[in-house]
Amino acid sequence: MARPKIIKETRRAIEEREPPASSTLRPHEWLSEESLAAYERMLQSGEVFGLYLSNLAEQKIRDHALEEAPRKLEVMGFLIGEVNSWDRRTYAVAKDVVTTELRSSSSKVRFDPAALPGLFAKLDESGFDYLLVGWYHSHPGHTCFLSRTDLETQRTMFDQPYHNALVIDPINKDVKTFRLVGEGYEEIPFAVFQSNESVRGVRKRRLKVRPVAI
Repeated sequence: MARPKIIKETRRAIEEREPPASSTLRPHEWLSEESLAAYERMLQSGEVFGLYLSNLAEQKIRDHALEEAPRKLEVMGFLIGEVNSWDRRTYAVAKDVVTTELRSSSSKVRFDPAALPGLFAKLDESGFDYLLVGWYHSHPGHTCFLSRTDLETQRTMFDQPYHNALVIDPINKDVKTFRLVGEGYEEIPFAVFQSNESVRGVRKRRLKVRPVAI
C-alpha cells in the first residue's frame, strides 16, 4: 500500500500532564469479560492507562465499523491526539480519528492510494496540531487480534512505545487495543473518557508528509 514518508519533523518534548480524571472514564461497551476485568484493575489501582480514547473518537470508530459490518468489509483509520507523561508513565490520548476512501474485503483493508494526498491535505489544512498516536481497523466476525500483516504494519509505521493498534469486531461486538512488545504484541487496557474539548486543541510533533509507493 502507499504510505506517508516523513520528509521533515519537529519534535516536541513530552509534557507532564495529569490524564483524564477517573470520574470522566468508562469502559468500552464491547469489552470482553477478560478485558473488562483488566480495565477494572487499572481503574482501582489508580495506574495510568496506556491509551485514553475520547467519546468522540470511540463513536466514530464504532460507527465506521458498523457501517460496513453488513457487507463484512474491514475499515481503518488513524488515531490522532497527544502524548503526555504522568507519574513517570507515558500515555496517549486519542482525541479524534481520520480516514479516507478504502479498498477492503472481509480479511484485508488499505487506504485507496489515490485518496492519500487528500487525506494528508485534510490533516495539514485542519488548523490544529496533531500527533498520530496509532491506528484502528476492524475484523468483522473474526475477533480481535493482530494478524501477521497487522503486526508488520505496526512495526513499520507505528513502532513508538506510545503507538496503539485498536481492533474492533462489529459483528461479535468486541474491541481490544495492542502495543508492540519485543517481537510480538500484547493487549493493553484502555479507557474511554468524556470530553467536550475541540480536537483543534491537540498538540503534535509536526509532520510534513507525501505518499510514496512501496
